[in-house]
Amino acid sequence: MTLVEHPRLSATLESGLAEMIYRAIGYMRMTASQEESWGDDPNQYVADEDDDMSSARATCGMLLDELVDRFGDDAQRALSVAVERRLSEAELARANGEANWWKTREATLLAVGVVSDALIEGEAAARSENVAPSFAASVFLANVLERDLSSGATAAGAVTDGGESFLRGRALWVAARLAPGAPPAAAGAALAAALASLRPTASAPLRVGACRALAQYVPLAPKDVLRPFLAPAYQGLGSLLESAAGSTAGAGSGDALEDGYAEDALHLVLEAMLVVVKADADAATQWSSALAPATLRVWAEKVADPLLAADARDVLEALAAVPACVPSLHALAVPTLASVLASPATQPPMLVESTLDLLAVLLRPAAASEAHAAHAACFRHVVAIALTSDDVGALQSAAECLRAFLRAGGDDALLWGVDGQGGGGDVLRQYLDAAARLLSPILEDGAAVFAAPLLGQMLRRLPTRMAPVLPEIVSATATRIRAARQPNLIAALLSVFARLAHADANALVALLASMPAPPAPSGQHSEEGADGIPPPTTALELVTRLWIAHQSDVQGAFDIKLTTSALAVLLASGNPALGSVGVKGEPVAPEGGGGGQNGGAAIRTRARAKAAGPEKFSLAPLPVKMLDALADFVLEAQEAASAREDDEWEDDDGDDEDDEDDDDDDEGGGGGGAGGMFGGDLLERLLNKGLDDVDDDDADETEDPISAIDTQAFIAERLKALHAVGQLAPLAAGVNPRRQRALMTLLR
Repeated sequence: MTLVEHPRLSATLESGLAEMIYRAIGYMRMTASQEESWGDDPNQYVADEDDDMSSARATCGMLLDELVDRFGDDAQRALSVAVERRLSEAELARANGEANWWKTREATLLAVGVVSDALIEGEAAARSENVAPSFAASVFLANVLERDLSSGATAAGAVTDGGESFLRGRALWVAARLAPGAPPAAAGAALAAALASLRPTASAPLRVGACRALAQYVPLAPKDVLRPFLAPAYQGLGSLLESAAGSTAGAGSGDALEDGYAEDALHLVLEAMLVVVKADADAATQWSSALAPATLRVWAEKVADPLLAADARDVLEALAAVPACVPSLHALAVPTLASVLASPATQPPMLVESTLDLLAVLLRPAAASEAHAAHAACFRHVVAIALTSDDVGALQSAAECLRAFLRAGGDDALLWGVDGQGGGGDVLRQYLDAAARLLSPILEDGAAVFAAPLLGQMLRRLPTRMAPVLPEIVSATATRIRAARQPNLIAALLSVFARLAHADANALVALLASMPAPPAPSGQHSEEGADGIPPPTTALELVTRLWIAHQSDVQGAFDIKLTTSALAVLLASGNPALGSVGVKGEPVAPEGGGGGQNGGAAIRTRARAKAAGPEKFSLAPLPVKMLDALADFVLEAQEAASAREDDEWEDDDGDDEDDEDDDDDDEGGGGGGAGGMFGGDLLERLLNKGLDDVDDDDADETEDPISAIDTQAFIAERLKALHAVGQLAPLAAGVNPRRQRALMTLLR
């Protein structure tokens, strides 16, 4: 592999590729010790593949991957020759009655599967150019389906029991690996083979291989081809789910390998089950009553494993997405979840948090009747956790669960009472108390982040009910943002003020201006004013200074859009109170000279900084800095769009040209500044509809009218309104030329 990776030395290998690959496949054959070890636990044969990095079998697989990556089509042609030789050898050995003939065939299937991605890409490229592929992956797959996975393959093969399990399991594995490039006709044959391996008498490696094949071929099969396979798939996977769950329930009693396999096998079963559930709503409805209890039990037993708990939750979420499944699923799950939430202190680690997450998942598609029943059973317990827990994970899940309650019940939920029967207290007050607890300074900053989306949805969904308590919300949020140390918390809380600005900008400004600035935490008193900016005297000064300073820290497509458009709304309001606010401006040169060459500012070295003390800044008018922030947004959008255009051109260039372009980018072009590469990357998330968000499937955000805003057009409209009344030009005079050009381009 060292020779392959070396650009100059690798050329010496090119003439011997076919022989090298042929011999590598030979070394990939299962050894006697491996067969013996895996014979006692054949499941481990499949489960260990991702972990084995040291055996000759695994090392040769990595070598094949390196060869195909380095030599491309030449290596694929050599692989085709080597595969044909090895398959012929296996057939000859079988005909001669050799007991271990299957090992050569199994190793050959493994070799093809290791490099399947490159083979599929190569065949697709050849097909698009109407030429023969270097390696015909679809032909190889057809051979596997006919020779190893057809109904008569076992009798024709005459393999031993252990060999049959290993070989057929490997065939299912390689069929799954080749699925992305498989012709539609292959789906039916692969599904039939997979389901035959899910029968109760099938060995474990066959079942695991079948799960992998099902996960790949169910989405590819046409509906009419798939439908007859669904009932057997539910039966087989259900049986395997029960057995896998039973083995994990006893984890710890066996050795580490057995416990490790149980986790891997259960993941594969749940992965296949998720694909099957999503494939057909009618079948999911028919089998939900059998599937949901087993899945819920697996979720409860594996709650300490975040990956397996998430797998089980995904299956339950897929069932909940089928309207006909929702009533029975709620009837099954909600009482169990309520019993957990009623006594959180007695639950094992992770169970409470995972229970809240699952409840939120079930609430999202719930109709009014199911939402009301879940509210009656669980709402008071969720609020109690939000009011008493100190665990950040539990607080996050409780906040998300309260959002789900609000989404499912809406305004009607306020009439249900805390107990769901019209009693138990005021529901709105419970929401407010939970949000106030999340904003409490005694909790760490990580907990307060989750108050922002909860408050945002309360303001959006309950506007008339929230109006009387707006001063309470604004005061609590301003107090918490004053004490915040983490930029991500400040950026998150800005969304609350942005939401209020969209509702009524002048009312927000008046409310903030009438409130004195909350006192600074004891540790911050000595720091304030050291930079030349006097401490804020009103909440308006506090919030707007932090907004300007931390707008660049806002993350997530929706929050970027929300806060940026809110700045445009505030600026367009022309409220005179905004003009009286001073925010941090440019650095002030130290007194007594110290200028650099040509009268410019001296570079601030460590020695100079120590002698001069904290760096000083001038006060800048708030409206000018708001215009700066809007111009930065426009610059970032323009650079992101330009970068995408460049990428489209670069896709057609060679590797060398790509490298040269990358070097040019590193050396400078693009302008830097606030709209530089970091800003462009940030904006790209917005322009690509939030693909890098933490949760890009947030239903609250998707439904929000803010999501429909074209932010650049929104900014342009507000700036044109300012220009019409003669207020834009004076503000633009304080903006640097680069930002001015960006705004002029936008307004044109």
